[in-house]
Amino acid sequence: VGVWIGQSPNNTIEHNTITDFYYTGISLGWTWGYGNHAGYPTTIAWNHVYQIGQTVLSDMGGFYSLGNAEGTVLHHNLFHDIDSFDYGGWGIYFDEGTTHILAENNIVYHAKTGGFHQHYGKENIFRNNIVAFCRLDQLQRTRDEEHLSFTFERNIVYFDRGTLFGSSWKNDRFKLSRNLYWRTDGKPIVGWNNTSWTDWQAKGHDVDSLIADPMFVDAER
Repeated sequence: VGVWIGQSPNNTIEHNTITDFYYTGISLGWTWGYGNHAGYPTTIAWNHVYQIGQTVLSDMGGFYSLGNAEGTVLHHNLFHDIDSFDYGGWGIYFDEGTTHILAENNIVYHAKTGGFHQHYGKENIFRNNIVAFCRLDQLQRTRDEEHLSFTFERNIVYFDRGTLFGSSWKNDRFKLSRNLYWRTDGKPIVGWNNTSWTDWQAKGHDVDSLIADPMFVDAER
């Protein structure tokens, strides 16, 4: 790991270039699940994290968290070129019990399995981010729980392959709102499990989101 914080509160990780690692770029937390955790609040901002994983290890990401993250903010970071050996390779990865973390104004692109993934956690917020050109899925959610998993709002998701929603989104305990989605390969954008967009919205998801070209300038670069 490039930077790891375990049971240590009130930290700031800012303005770093973190590159050429075989596991995770920045890792936060050392209490799995919903138990007591001393690693918050933490600010992670203005970092450039890239060339991470490099197909050597699995279950990793540009940013990784677990446990209670009350008051933690992840903002204005750039994550790209994240690649795992097998499963994983996510840009921003909320793992085991990540709770009350805010990720906003980040850019994630060229991640193998998704720009954003939550294994399981509670009431996290992912907003105003750009996720682009991920290979297999763009967004992933793994475990269905009875509480609200996260709010995903005002994000741009821009892709040319794979699926938009990967893993499991079946119990509807998440909020998707005011996002913009665009696919450049001409294939239709669909909800989880190839649900039509009309049916996806009928379930209450993305009812005020848009499918439209965000008009990026030279996005391929």
